[in-house]
Amino acid sequence: LNISLKLITLALLLNWAPLQADHHAAPTQAVAMESAICQLNPGKSMDDFNDALGTFKTWAKNNDYNTLMTVNTPLYIGGGTDIDILMLEFTNYENMGAGWDKIGQTGAEMLTAVDAAASCRRALAHYFPFHAADGIAEDDDRVLVVNWCTRHEGVSWDDLNAVHRSWEFDDMTGYAGMIIPALGIRDGDYPGEFGHLRVYKDAAALLAVQNQIANEGGWRPREDYFDNYADCAGSNAYLQSVVTSPN
Repeated sequence: LNISLKLITLALLLNWAPLQADHHAAPTQAVAMESAICQLNPGKSMDDFNDALGTFKTWAKNNDYNTLMTVNTPLYIGGGTDIDILMLEFTNYENMGAGWDKIGQTGAEMLTAVDAAASCRRALAHYFPFHAADGIAEDDDRVLVVNWCTRHEGVSWDDLNAVHRSWEFDDMTGYAGMIIPALGIRDGDYPGEFGHLRVYKDAAALLAVQNQIANEGGWRPREDYFDNYADCAGSNAYLQSVVTSPN
């Protein structure tokens, strides 16, 4: 594949392996994924939150803080989900640790600005990338889909990894991977023991995939997965905006 320089830079920073030519899921090492589930504070709006993000972006630029940070707001959300804003941040573990040390040293004013706009619960997860499409890193406005799942009794992680490696992705799916909770998450916090993450170029790509599932036989491998490997809670979809990306 002819992968753009920006995507190669992103892949190196996040330890994302180059995409295989047949678009099968490739085994890769995990990267750190920090999530913040946020509620706007009383009297605050998304404009206030975006102003606070401006403070964060300035701080990040001045402190050489290079991660992939996205803000996600609900598009299609299940009734049991109470999220105004979902923030996701990706980088390797070394960068994540160094970043928090920088925040501790120089980021107090920035954190105060964000905390004044929204109250957030942070957690750390291991993110295992399956797929990264050519050019997706250059899109700043995308659609995120997350679905939490739990293995069937008797299904091992090796069984699950094998079926995940068999999956194929086309370029309608920008990113695909698996989330494994690490820190700040207890049993019952999420409706599953692992999550599937997908990022699509736009809403048109998201709905094209739904058309494949409904009208072009895409429901068959989906049902096979549900029948033989895992029960899943159901997908939530968010409008995604990139706040910062690796230089």
